[in-house]
Amino acid sequence: MTSIQFYEKYAPLLHMDKGDYKTFALTGGRGSMKTGHACRAVLIHLMRAKKRAVAFREIMRSIQESLYAEFVALIESEFKGMGFSYDKQRIYHKNGSVLFFNGLKDQNANSRERLKGMAGVDLCIIDEAQSVSRACFDALLPTLRKEGVILIVIYNRVEAHLPVEEALFLDYDTFSAPPGTYFVEVNYPEIAHLGLISQQFIRRAELVKQHRPDEYARDYLNKPRGGSLNKVVKYFSPEHIDDHITYVPELPIHLSMDFNVDPMMWVCAHKTRDKLFVFDEIVLENATTADAAEEFVRRYGTHRATVVLNGDASGDYRKTQSHYSDYAIVRNVLCRAGLRVEIDIRRKNPPIQMRVNAFNRLIRGEDGQKRFFVHPRCRWVIENLKQLRYKEGGGAFDLPSFQQIKMDREAKFMGHIFDAVSYVAEYYWPVV
Repeated sequence: MTSIQFYEKYAPLLHMDKGDYKTFALTGGRGSMKTGHACRAVLIHLMRAKKRAVAFREIMRSIQESLYAEFVALIESEFKGMGFSYDKQRIYHKNGSVLFFNGLKDQNANSRERLKGMAGVDLCIIDEAQSVSRACFDALLPTLRKEGVILIVIYNRVEAHLPVEEALFLDYDTFSAPPGTYFVEVNYPEIAHLGLISQQFIRRAELVKQHRPDEYARDYLNKPRGGSLNKVVKYFSPEHIDDHITYVPELPIHLSMDFNVDPMMWVCAHKTRDKLFVFDEIVLENATTADAAEEFVRRYGTHRATVVLNGDASGDYRKTQSHYSDYAIVRNVLCRAGLRVEIDIRRKNPPIQMRVNAFNRLIRGEDGQKRFFVHPRCRWVIENLKQLRYKEGGGAFDLPSFQQIKMDREAKFMGHIFDAVSYVAEYYWPVV
């Protein structure tokens, strides 16, 4: 095993087998290296004796949405030749230890019931624990009844009140925790001088500090402040609304689409190398894809340049109600009107947060520049950029329920048009 640098505040993780602590709560902003230290400690723990361990995240639709890649990278570098092996689902050690991966999605009583199968594990590590609901913690914690079982939670304080802190009785204000719990906070400025993080990361953090101070406080210093922190679009302002934006027949129209029957919400935009200009929106209730395509033709049927179709990648699959994909339907309607059509979409949709990050970079880049503008006629684009928020303590959008829509019809217009405009942002300006 190569030499491992371990920051002193994380050192108790190296002695989990001594039993001084049964719970380790690690919090901190980006660059705190809390996840990397926890993964190294878990591998060392698995080497010492035969153990059964599980790594959780709130949602794990595939092994890629877990800590699997982080563990494999360590096994192929710092822990190479130390007896570890892995397949597509689990990690093993020659002494019989095994590490597997699971999701903690709080969907229903049955999904929480499955957590009872965790009763036989020796160690649980929960990454991104800020997203885990109190119901999931209430289902999981009683299953950890085996003597000596260890729990490690890793989280960012995206909100001042989080289920993970409530469930584990962590008091952040006084930084106190129950006996047997090691509660520590690390942020990148205190380890920057140790050479554990790159200068590139530090330079980027300083740019965010300069241009997005509230985001810097939350993401890098672990200190949520201000009412805008749970907003999906952080820095949208009146300066992004420009009534001088015009439709230009000689420029390609980027028609970005979210396929939803009620409402169907599309955006029409022009783009340059580094900017996006939304000049119109198509919003129809109880509409089919063909209805929306016909509405586009009604407005822009004499367009002289190409129409580029962007949007939801799932719209390229055949639907049960049609012999054609949604994109084929749109293309056929537009081509019959004499329009030239191209399709630029992903093979599959990226994670939502990738779209959010790409769009927020257009709103305000690390250099402070604005690269997204919208005409004031686009009512629902503007409303979504102003109002769309995350659910408290999680990464999902706070969208209206069926009952809320019944009480307020306009509530249903929240979310879908942001999807449409963020698809085109992520396609042309992805955050790598």
